[in-house]
Amino acid sequence: MSKKVLETLFNSRARVRLLRFLFRNYPQTFTIKELAKHLQEDRLMIKKEVSRLQQIDLLIRDKKS
Repeated sequence: MSKKVLETLFNSRARVRLLRFLFRNYPQTFTIKELAKHLQEDRLMIKKEVSRLQQIDLLIRDKKS
């Protein structure tokens, strides 16, 4: 599947990159800062996308943090 299809489907390049990274690195946990650094995306954008994915229960916050 092409990147453009995924970006169109998910309406956000950052969200697509975030999901790919997290699925490839499961079951590791990351901070927002670490995600932004790995993905080379703005920290606020990553925080926004993580929040959206938490709202639909696709991601959960690690209680240790």
